[in-house]
Amino acid sequence: MYRLPETLSDDIARLATLAGEYQEKKISAVQFKAFRVPMGIYEQRKDEVYMARIRATGGVIHPEQFREVVETARNHGSDLLHITTRQEIQIQNLSLHEVEPVLQELQRIGLGTKGGGGNTVRNIMVSEESEISAGEAFDTTPYAMELTTRLISEADSYLLPRKMKIAFSSGDGQTGYAAINDIGFAAKIRDGEKGFQVYVGGGGGSKPTVGWILFDFIPDGEIHIVAEALKKFFSEHGNRKNKHKARLRYIFYRLGEAETLRLIREYCDEARRTASPWTLPAVEAQRPPFDCTSPAVTAPDSAFELWKKRYVAAQKQDGYCSISIPVLRGDIRIDDEKTVAGIRALTAFIARFGKHTIRFTNSQGIRLRNIPAVALPEIYEILNTFVPEIHSPVLTGRIVSCTGADTCRLGIGLSKGLANAVRKELLRSDLDMDRLSTVKIHISGCPNSCGQQFWADIGFSGKILRNDRIYPGYQVWLAARRDRSPRLSEPVGNISARDVPAFVRRLLKSYLDTAEGTLTDYLETEGRTETLRLLDEYRRVPSFEDDKNYYFDWGADTLFSVVDRGAAECSAGLFDMIDVDQNSILANRAALETVPDAQQASHLLYGIVFAASRMLLVTRGAEPKSRDDVFNLFIRNFIDFGFVDDSFREIVVTARDNPEYDFVRRQAEVFALADAVAELYRNMDDSLQFKRVEYSLPQAARVPETQEPSVRAHKFKDLRGVACPMNFVQTKILLAPMQSGEALEIWLDDGQPIENVPGSVRGEGHEILEQEQTGNYWKLVIRKK
Repeated sequence: MYRLPETLSDDIARLATLAGEYQEKKISAVQFKAFRVPMGIYEQRKDEVYMARIRATGGVIHPEQFREVVETARNHGSDLLHITTRQEIQIQNLSLHEVEPVLQELQRIGLGTKGGGGNTVRNIMVSEESEISAGEAFDTTPYAMELTTRLISEADSYLLPRKMKIAFSSGDGQTGYAAINDIGFAAKIRDGEKGFQVYVGGGGGSKPTVGWILFDFIPDGEIHIVAEALKKFFSEHGNRKNKHKARLRYIFYRLGEAETLRLIREYCDEARRTASPWTLPAVEAQRPPFDCTSPAVTAPDSAFELWKKRYVAAQKQDGYCSISIPVLRGDIRIDDEKTVAGIRALTAFIARFGKHTIRFTNSQGIRLRNIPAVALPEIYEILNTFVPEIHSPVLTGRIVSCTGADTCRLGIGLSKGLANAVRKELLRSDLDMDRLSTVKIHISGCPNSCGQQFWADIGFSGKILRNDRIYPGYQVWLAARRDRSPRLSEPVGNISARDVPAFVRRLLKSYLDTAEGTLTDYLETEGRTETLRLLDEYRRVPSFEDDKNYYFDWGADTLFSVVDRGAAECSAGLFDMIDVDQNSILANRAALETVPDAQQASHLLYGIVFAASRMLLVTRGAEPKSRDDVFNLFIRNFIDFGFVDDSFREIVVTARDNPEYDFVRRQAEVFALADAVAELYRNMDDSLQFKRVEYSLPQAARVPETQEPSVRAHKFKDLRGVACPMNFVQTKILLAPMQSGEALEIWLDDGQPIENVPGSVRGEGHEILEQEQTGNYWKLVIRKK
C-alpha cells in the first residue's frame, strides 16, 4: 500500500474546523470548497450531501480494509459505495458532520482521501492483471505505490493549474490506460533492464487525444524524476486562467508537439542533475502459505462450470486464479443486508490467502487475485448469496457508466439509467452473449470522460438534443484501439437516449451475423457503414404529442430538462443546445450541394435562417415560445443591439413572415447571415459576452411600488417569471460587466429557481450575500468574485 501523508491528521482537523465555520456562515462556500475538494470530499447533486473519494492506488485494497470501509460507511449513515473508473471507491450520501469521523476511521486502517479531487495528482491507475498475467513485462504496482506516496506528500502537488492523472500499463506491447492519461508509464524490458515507455499529454473530455511519446525507454529508477519534472513543467506552463484549457495536452495544442517535447525534456534533464534514481522498498510476499479445505459445490455442476468459464482466469503462478466480480454500474448498496453479509463472508474467507487479494478495476468491478484453485467452490458459494450477476454473461455486468446526473453536478444524462436499460435489452435478446465477453461499452453522462467513452468499442457521451423541444441524447463513439498503436474511438453521430438500447442490440447482432474478427476490426470496416445507417434511421424522433417517452430520460419520472440537471449546473448543456443549430446549419449547407429541386433548396435555406436566428438566443437568456418568437428575439437581442449587422434584418423578417419565400434568390445573403452568427459565437468569451454591454435597472412595472431594491446592490433585476436555465443565464450576463466586489440583487420565484440559481452562482465563484424570502418570491444578493 502507499503510505499516508504525515500531515493527514492535521488536514482532517483543519477540514473539520472549516466545516464548522462554513455551517456557521463564517466562511463562504467557495472558501470551504477550496480546501475540501483537494481532500477528496465532494458535494453531490443535492446540496449538503457529500461523498468521500478514497484513494486506492491501482485499485489495491486489503480484505480487512474493504470490510472496514463498508462498516464505517454504514455506521455514518451512508447507503451506497461506488467504484470509479479510476479504480477508487467512494462513500456516498454523507452528511457534512459525518465526514470528519469517516476520515479519521479511514486513516486508522491506512486509507485516505487526500488528493481525491482538485488541482492535484489523482488516483494512479495500474493494469488490473499486473503481477498475475503471463503476457506482462513485469509488475508495475510497487512503482505506482511508491510514486503515490511521494507525490501526495509534496505541497506543490496541490498547486497545479488543473488535475494531473497518471497510469501504469504492465502488458508487453499493450499501452492500456497509459496512453490516455496526462502521464503514462508502459512497462518495457530492454536488454534485460526494466524500464518504461513514457506517454505525456493524453486525456479525454474536451479535445481528447492519445498521449505523445516523450521517451521510448527510461530505466525504472527514473520514474519519480520524470514525474517531478512533468509536474514542474505543468505548473509553470499550464493555463491558470481558463480551467477548460488547463490540462497538459493544451500546452501541446498551444506550442506544438516539437516545442512542447523539447521543453519537457529540458525539465527532465534538469531533474536528473538534481535528483538520484530511486530504489523501490522491499515488496512483501504476495501469496503466503494458506490452509483451505473447500466444500463440494452444492449448485448444479453446469452452473459452476459456466461461472468458471466466464469469470475465472488462471494466473501465471501455478495453482492460483483471479476472479472477476461484476458490480452493476459500480454501485454497492450497503443498505442491503444480504450484500453486507456477503461482503463480510467473502473478505473473511479470502483474508487467509493474504492481503493482496482484491483490486477495483477500471471497468467498475472487483477482481480477486491470488486465490488457490481449490478454493473456487467456496468462493462460488459465497458469491452466489449476494451477486446474482455471476449467472449472467460478462458483458451485461461490465457496462461502464459514470455516476451521471443522479449525483454529479456536471451530469446531463442519467447514464446509470441508460446502462441498466442497455443491460436489460441485451439480456432479453437472443444474441450469443458469450461471444461478446471482451466487448467494451462505456457511457458518460456528459461530454467529459469519467465514463471513458473514447476508450471503448462502443461509447456514448450525454448531450442535449432538440427538435421543437429538448430531449436527452448521446454522441456515439466507435472503435478505440488499446494495443501498440493506441487510438481513441471516433465520434460518428448523435442518437436519442430512448433509442440507444435497441441501437446497441442491432449493431452487435450485425457483428455476430456477418463478422469473424474482433468487434474493433468490424467497426472500422463494414460495421461503420452499418452504424451510420442505424443512426440515420434513428435520426427521426417522434414529436412530443406522438411519443412522450423520448422526452423522459432513462429512470426519470419527470420530463427531461436542464433544470433537472441540478443546483450548480443550470447552464449544463447550454453549448449542446447551440451545437444543435450549428450542426443543422452545416448539414443544410452540405445538402444544398446535391439537392436538385429548387423548392427543397429553398426549404433548406429557410432552415439555415431559422437555425442561425435561434442558435445564440440561449446566451441572452431568451426563450422562444414559437417560431415567430425565434426571429423576433433574434432581432431584439442581436440586430437591435448591434451584435449582428442591421443589413440582415430584412432576410430575418422575410423568414418570419413568409417561410414559403424563394430563398434560393438570396442564398448568398443566407450564407452570410449564418457566417456572421458563427463568427459571433467563435468570439464569445467565457462569460457569454460578445462585447461589453451595460445593463441598467428597468424602472418600469417590474419593481412593485412598495418594494425597493437593496441599497447595497449596485444593480438590480427582477427575474420572477423567468424559468431555469434562462434565469441563471441572465444573471451571468448581468454579472459580466460588473466590477469585482460589486453586488447584484435579483428576485426569483419560489421552487426550482431558488433551488437552482444560488448553487450555480456559487459554482461560478461568486458569493451569496443574502438569500431572503419575501412573500411568494426570493431576494438574492450576489457579490461578484
